[in-house]
Amino acid sequence: MTDNGRTALVSAWDKEGLEEFASGLHGMGWTIYASGGTAKAIASSGLPVVPTESITGIDSLLGGRVKTLHPELHASILAAGEDRKGRIEEGKPVFDLVAVDLYPFSSTAGMSPDDPGMVELIDIGGPTMARAAAKNWKHVISATGSGVFPEVLEVLGRGADDDGYRRMMACRTFDLTSLYDMEVARRLEQGLVPSLRYGENPHQGAGVHFSWPRRGFGLTEILGGKPISYNNYLDADAAWELALSMPGEEPAAVLMKHGNPCGAGVGRDPLEAFQNAFRADRTSPYGGILAMNCQVDMELVAKLKGLFLEIVMAPSYDEDALARLQKRKNLRILRMPPGGMTGTRLRSIWGGLLYQETDSVTGLEKVEVVTRRQPSKDELRAMDLLWRVCRSVKSNAIVIGDRMGTLGVGAGQMSRIESLDLAIRRGLREGHDLRGSVLASDGFFPFSDGPDRAAEEGISAIVQPGGSIRDREVIEAADGHGMAMVFTGTRHFRH
Repeated sequence: MTDNGRTALVSAWDKEGLEEFASGLHGMGWTIYASGGTAKAIASSGLPVVPTESITGIDSLLGGRVKTLHPELHASILAAGEDRKGRIEEGKPVFDLVAVDLYPFSSTAGMSPDDPGMVELIDIGGPTMARAAAKNWKHVISATGSGVFPEVLEVLGRGADDDGYRRMMACRTFDLTSLYDMEVARRLEQGLVPSLRYGENPHQGAGVHFSWPRRGFGLTEILGGKPISYNNYLDADAAWELALSMPGEEPAAVLMKHGNPCGAGVGRDPLEAFQNAFRADRTSPYGGILAMNCQVDMELVAKLKGLFLEIVMAPSYDEDALARLQKRKNLRILRMPPGGMTGTRLRSIWGGLLYQETDSVTGLEKVEVVTRRQPSKDELRAMDLLWRVCRSVKSNAIVIGDRMGTLGVGAGQMSRIESLDLAIRRGLREGHDLRGSVLASDGFFPFSDGPDRAAEEGISAIVQPGGSIRDREVIEAADGHGMAMVFTGTRHFRH
């Protein structure tokens, strides 16, 4: 068949299906370049193939380690615009397709990071060629992984390799090569990062990876106790995020369990902050996490006697306080690095990844008073604190408290009124008089039953996002009970 002027570079570890792929390209008039074993496999099937050494001038170096890492070869992949036209005029090849099947690094599972066999299966040339082609997607199809080769033939046969297809294939390549690199990084860092016994449950394998440059938990010092578990990391992340977002410069304490705060409080010193957090729920923190945004002193540590905690985390510790804590053999003690949590938060789903910006809205920067009664200074301070806590509670979230911290938390219920009932029950269980307290809701109240139920307990003020079609009905209910209510205009859902 007449040469159609289109040129492919093929490099495949897995030779299964290679003959069919090369035959299909040849049948459509493509010129095929290949290196090493790939070139031999194509030639042995009786198909014409041009060795890459005709471009590079080398067969291989270092026993086959270096075959395709050459400026001329990559110029043929990356050439675009006038450079591409110039190479063609000079009679030099430019590639329209780069088809690469990477070394099977996944087959090294179980090998030690120091095993020479594992190192040999780290592909360098393959990802480099694939990424170069993906960068130049306006001109080149980047086909990564032999599993996609049949699809490429079908698309080429239909003439459907347009800009949209090439860009999609470029996205695919960068995704696959990034996952490949991540797998290599995770294997090489074994023994350099904490090992996890298991995941959420003992039958689930798990691990932890810290990104570079190191930050957050990648810089955390473990000063005592057992290794940190998968669930510990999740709870510690949630606890520290809330501790960092507590208002003002005064000491703050957070008690976290199963991803939800049992209580949060502020005070003149670490002990008072802890007591204001602990008062909301003296039962649930058993086996939980205590996060302090200030230096932990001996007075606080003495008060923790008899309370079983999985983790204590803080930016610093008094020497005597740390020594006392280290006597608890199973207590994990974390010294947290400076800095806040910013950037993108990632979450996996089946077959994909969700990502979003960090919820950086914390306190009440701007609110609208929607009731006849204005909130008092103490109520506004309580609203600011509880709105921050609400951000860390699983939706539907209701937090009841005062200017010093929480009195009751209702989390994760299927309806907002059920979360409100739960928060009230917890507050009353701990013997608190809720009269004059403040309520924060992460989402709007869809009906007036929320303010009505809160009024039954004497709650005097509400902070909520607003935005319901029944806002007027809810406002009228609050006015009827003499409550103050403000709308934030933002919500704090956490799923």
